[in-house]
Amino acid sequence: MSKSFELPKELLLGSATAATQIEGGDVNNNWYHWSLAGKVGNGESSITGADHYNKYVEDVELLSELHHECYRMSIEWSRIEPEQGKWSSEGVEHYRDEFRRLIQKGIKPLVTLHHFSCPQWYQEKGGWLSENAVEDFIRFVKFSVETFGDQISEWCTINEPNVFANDSYMDGKYPPGGHGDIAAYMKVTKRMVIAHLKSYKLIHQIRKEKGFAGETKVGFAHHIAIFEPLNSHPLAKLGCFLSDYLFHEIHMKGFVEGKLVFPLGSGYPEGKGIFCDFMGINYYSRHLFKASYNPGNLFATPMVDPTIPESSKNDLGWEIYPEGLYKVCQRTWKRYKLPIYITENGIPDEKDEKREKYIIDHLYQLKRLLDDGIKVERYYYWSFLDNLEWNDGYGPRFGLVEVDYSNMKRKPRPSALRYAKICRTKKIVRP
Repeated sequence: MSKSFELPKELLLGSATAATQIEGGDVNNNWYHWSLAGKVGNGESSITGADHYNKYVEDVELLSELHHECYRMSIEWSRIEPEQGKWSSEGVEHYRDEFRRLIQKGIKPLVTLHHFSCPQWYQEKGGWLSENAVEDFIRFVKFSVETFGDQISEWCTINEPNVFANDSYMDGKYPPGGHGDIAAYMKVTKRMVIAHLKSYKLIHQIRKEKGFAGETKVGFAHHIAIFEPLNSHPLAKLGCFLSDYLFHEIHMKGFVEGKLVFPLGSGYPEGKGIFCDFMGINYYSRHLFKASYNPGNLFATPMVDPTIPESSKNDLGWEIYPEGLYKVCQRTWKRYKLPIYITENGIPDEKDEKREKYIIDHLYQLKRLLDDGIKVERYYYWSFLDNLEWNDGYGPRFGLVEVDYSNMKRKPRPSALRYAKICRTKKIVRP
């Protein structure tokens, strides 16, 4: 492995966040109500966040000081449409000002429309299981693009639909807390596929009709992990294959190609084509699959490699496996030849002992991809700030910037300063 390397100037480096995880103060979204039900770790609540909604001016300045060139963020749907069909001028003006400040600082925004959260009124209707789920979401998309499309040219429709469907309806971690409901998993996945396809066409249509400046780019952020059998046991191989198909493949086929495959259905509900202008990839870790005789867990149980030392794990116990980034991007590029955005890649590391090496090791894999002619255009570290890690609460510390939750003060970690230099120079010298 090279001691030092350089990245091309045209590669944009930055960070990512999600509204529910950092903004705080919103009582109209489903995660606030999930918090009230005691479903977030340590009894914590999304009402806290990192107070970004009030501190966004300071945070944009900090992004600029840390030389971030791009920033992935989400619009909180419940701030725009707190009641069904009623739009909030306060929410609109807030996001317009945040976008304006980012653009003035030369930071390119990528805006996610659905990042795990939704208005409570939508949840109470049944969320993505509601008969009007797609229609309601498309109404929000239409309003958002008409309202912010003069500022925002790059859009991510839905974040990690596979994780969302799994954790909401299979593992019970996210609202509404379904357990083992495979039928709901499939129905929600199908509706999110259709919502993405319709959104893709609509966003392009609106920005073209209104003559908004900038090249319109629309995609989604797909959580792609490395799935490998633990050994040569037939059930380990079978379970790994089935999990890969249901977690990765049906979403890839649907969101990118517009094709419904078994068990979602068949055919092309919005016509044949490619429904992504870039491939957003969220990559974190590798999972090995151990043989199981239980068909309920698809004949294999995911696990962390038992042979690796603790130094090769993050604070949540996930394996740190940088080579996996190269593998998932290489496979995706070979399949679609779409420009790749690494829309999330990061580590919970409260002591900040592993983050710098983590970033450098993953950027090295990105360098390998570029050297192989694979078109990687963005890298967004997750996350800019410490945040609410969904059901795990505020314990996991993913942030480049430490947040002191007692007073909401920000403090860039040493790794943030190292990454800032990389963003500025695109030169990496290994410590």
